[in-house]
Parts: sequence; structure tokens; C-alpha cells
Amino acid sequence: MASKLLMSHPTSTLSSASRSGDKTRTLERMKSLYQTDQQVKFLHLEAEVETLLLELKTLKERNLISNLEK
Repeated sequence: MASKLLMSHPTSTLSSASRSGDKTRTLERMKSLYQTDQQVKFLHLEAEVETLLLELKTLKERNLISNLEK
């Protein structure tokens, strides 16, 4: 089996409708390329990345706010 890495687009540059369409296409491609356990691992990693990006964004905003208050 060929190993291919599917990467989604950065969420900050795409609208939610576009992201939704991209994720649907990604899931369809994954179904044909990966076994179920690999799909699950990929989706968990993708969710973890999204969570970490949101946390980073929140920390940056908090830092910006605290710097403005000084």
C-alpha cells in the first residue's frame, strides 16, 4: 500500500463552507486510500491539531490584550 499524507488547508484562510467541502473530499479520498484504523488515527490527529490551533489563537489574543492593557 502506498503511503500518502493528506493535508487539509489552514482554517484561517478558508471559509467554513469551503472547509466543510474540503473535509468531505478528504474523507472520500481517505476511504479509498486508508484502512479504517488509519482513518480513525488521522481524524483524531486532525481534531487534535484543530484544538491546538484554537488554543494557540486564544493565547495570542490574551497576550495581545494584556499588552494593550499595560
